[in-house]
Amino acid sequence: MDIFNIELAGLPIEIRSRYSYCHWFCRNYLIEKKPVFSVFAEDERLAELREYSPDMRDEFLERDAIYSAIASKLPFYDRVTLHGACISYKGKGYLFTAASGTGKSTHIGLWKQYLGTDVDIVNGDKPIFHIEEDKITAYDTPWCGKEGWNRKRNAPMGAICFLRRTGDDENHIRKVDPDEAISLMLRQMFHPYEPEATGLMLELFDRMLESLPLYLLKCDISEDTVRCSFEALTGEKHISRGIQTTPEEINKLWRMPR
Repeated sequence: MDIFNIELAGLPIEIRSRYSYCHWFCRNYLIEKKPVFSVFAEDERLAELREYSPDMRDEFLERDAIYSAIASKLPFYDRVTLHGACISYKGKGYLFTAASGTGKSTHIGLWKQYLGTDVDIVNGDKPIFHIEEDKITAYDTPWCGKEGWNRKRNAPMGAICFLRRTGDDENHIRKVDPDEAISLMLRQMFHPYEPEATGLMLELFDRMLESLPLYLLKCDISEDTVRCSFEALTGEKHISRGIQTTPEEINKLWRMPR
């Protein structure tokens, strides 16, 4: 058993893992502080993940099971995680969330391509949000999707945008109210095992949705979709300067060092 401590969203957490891979995976988050809770990969959760991904190696299954265990504890500390891609623009956080394969990574990559150095990555797949009375802050985690886009930073949240791919050549964005947003978000939430944690999670998401501007974007993969979402979310006018950052440069800038 490998036992080590990490810090996520300001919380010291003890991880107990069977395989050394998890220690390596969390290497940029290792600390010596006393943890507030401890997690491990329960056999039941490993079996569930193995049924869903029968070809996945055991150490990868454990990594994902440990993430699930952490996510189940977070609501007790005013924090939640969500399947989405979070960037910062001039220091303010913007979350893009949708079903897998919709184009979250593509969209935040387009922001970086066309807006350049003003855009940074927070986390490309599973950021954590700390919901306080007067602000909501997005934090990075090592669970950052297949692109590996993640940096150790946090950002006060500015807005949430739900993505849908459009079937025409136009990009559309509109505001949505919290009632519509919760239905859009349900599939992207992680649902804890404990009923008490689930109740707390839903309360925190309600507060999050009531506090932030919410948008639904139907988009393609052009510069116009950047203009569409950028102007709505930031309130600034998009002035086209062409491509500022190439995909190769984005990978170099946004991937955690090995």
